[in-house]
Amino acid sequence: MATEKTLHYPIDYEAYDTEEIIEIIEFLHLIEAMHETFDAAQSEILLKKHTRFQSIINNKSEEKRIDKAFEAQTGISIYRFMKKIKT
Repeated sequence: MATEKTLHYPIDYEAYDTEEIIEIIEFLHLIEAMHETFDAAQSEILLKKHTRFQSIINNKSEEKRIDKAFEAQTGISIYRFMKKIKT
């Protein structure tokens, strides 16, 4: 029986409303999915979700904290992955 890895995303759940948390998690899920199997067709969707992610977080130090914790859990840097997508 396969055991699925459970991630606890590095989000301050008290700082955001339910809809914002859902949007942040959807963005992080999409990064994981695209990192495993890159789909150029989804790049535009990811870029829009990234813009929304940044507007929700709206704080560079918090973005960096989330990126560092996300990378520690997944091995994926949000910053580096988005930079790759944009080029």
